[in-house]
Amino acid sequence: MKPWNYPSLRVRLTWRMVAMQALVLIAFTSVVAIPIVELIRQEQGLDDGVIEHIADSIQRTAAGDLEVVLDEDMIEKSADFPRFWFYAIDIDGHSAQMGNIPAGVADLLEDLPRLNSANIADIGLSEAPTAIVRRENRDDGTLWIITGGGPEVGFKALFATFGDSLFLGLLFLLTLVSFLVIPMVVTRQLRGVAHVAAEADRIDVDQRGIRLSSAHVPEELHSLVGAVNSALQRLDDGMERRQRFLADAAHELRTPIAILQTRIELLPADEQRSRLLLDVARLANLANQLLDLQRLDADLTVFQPVNLVDLAAQVTADMAPLAIAAGDEISFDAEVDNVTIAGDAASLSRAIVNLIQNAVIHGGSKTAIRVGVGRDGSLRVADTGPGIAEEHRQTIFEPFNRVVPLDQGAGLGLNLVRDIIARHHGQITVGDAPGGGALFEISLPVASPAT
Repeated sequence: MKPWNYPSLRVRLTWRMVAMQALVLIAFTSVVAIPIVELIRQEQGLDDGVIEHIADSIQRTAAGDLEVVLDEDMIEKSADFPRFWFYAIDIDGHSAQMGNIPAGVADLLEDLPRLNSANIADIGLSEAPTAIVRRENRDDGTLWIITGGGPEVGFKALFATFGDSLFLGLLFLLTLVSFLVIPMVVTRQLRGVAHVAAEADRIDVDQRGIRLSSAHVPEELHSLVGAVNSALQRLDDGMERRQRFLADAAHELRTPIAILQTRIELLPADEQRSRLLLDVARLANLANQLLDLQRLDADLTVFQPVNLVDLAAQVTADMAPLAIAAGDEISFDAEVDNVTIAGDAASLSRAIVNLIQNAVIHGGSKTAIRVGVGRDGSLRVADTGPGIAEEHRQTIFEPFNRVVPLDQGAGLGLNLVRDIIARHHGQITVGDAPGGGALFEISLPVASPAT
């Protein structure tokens, strides 16, 4: 949910553009109305809005005649304009009047029904020299009204324009169209931002080198995209330096570990020698795990046809001395002689080594380790140790995660196994072995004859 004080850019742009259009319409109306008001003041002089008040103050008697009944508004105008006068007549000649009618317009009174609208100048009065004639349609008939001496056209007529139904209708229509059209226009223009967001969502630590494209975003966002790409480049450079350090450290460790193993092998065969050999093997495995991390990060795996039976048998044979030195038993079994998969032999060997070493370390003393290969591309490593509790079966594959704190191991082995199997489009699961203990089962796709 977005915070209320940080609405979406589309909403903010829509509201601001609607407000701007409303202000432009008001400003345009004001600018246009000012010269119109000035022209009316020069040509007409009087405010013809008073005609409606005059018509409201004229009532028709039962006999059909006209009489003046002043309301509060007309009384107020009479007080404000002492020279205010008017004369009204209908089509039948009935008339009503108020005030002193100038002699200069007396000759026009009988001919008023012939006029629809007129502005009369120079009626002979220096104080109120103009008069206006308007026709007012009423339910009881049409009135022709002539008046003078009343309120003149002022700039308050400008403000009355904003209350006009035409103006309000135009403003409402413009606002409605803006709310319908502007969001679509803004959304179309911001479509490139969604495209960049989708690109950013694909960025992952295992897929470095991805950069955001500025081809679909507005020019104003190019600097932001460039800054993000620069930050991604710095992160990639840092990861590259870390990979080089891991690779160099692992290579440097392998030489003294090999020398140490050779010297230990020259010692007299006893229990202490066996324990030292097991510890050296763990150190060597840790160095190899660091190299595997570097190889996986650099994506150096090469897929070729591999006989999974031969590969697993060879790894089991290589790990047999380590298991025997730890007091364990190890065996190998295969359902068929050949199960061909497409994979990287070095990576798969390391995965099997890690599983066997995990059984040696965590299985306890005198553990029976069984390695098996199925005709369906499955590989199983089972032991008769304490097993793995169900609540830990997902977390053990996370890096640096260990169920039981030990003084050896870094918690990288099972994480590497999972990553290696995932790169081979396979799956690894952990469960209970028959008779107790842990069972790790790997499922790999069998290569077709064409492959």
